[in-house]
Amino acid sequence: MRNGITTKQLYSKVLKLEQEIKKVKLALLKKKDDKVASITPISLKGIWKGAKITEKDIRAAKRSLFPKYKDL
Repeated sequence: MRNGITTKQLYSKVLKLEQEIKKVKLALLKKKDDKVASITPISLKGIWKGAKITEKDIRAAKRSLFPKYKDL
């Protein structure tokens, strides 16, 4: 082959990858205590305590979040 790897070497690597994928699948299936992402919002109360946020900051944030709307 051009790149220096033989078909046998490639096949061997594919087999190893298949084995690793099986291990990962089993590990994921065994992990029962995993929770689905919570729908309940997380409180950020107090995270901005003491921060000085100006109208300019708010306008910049709005422009960043909603670039299509020029009147924000």
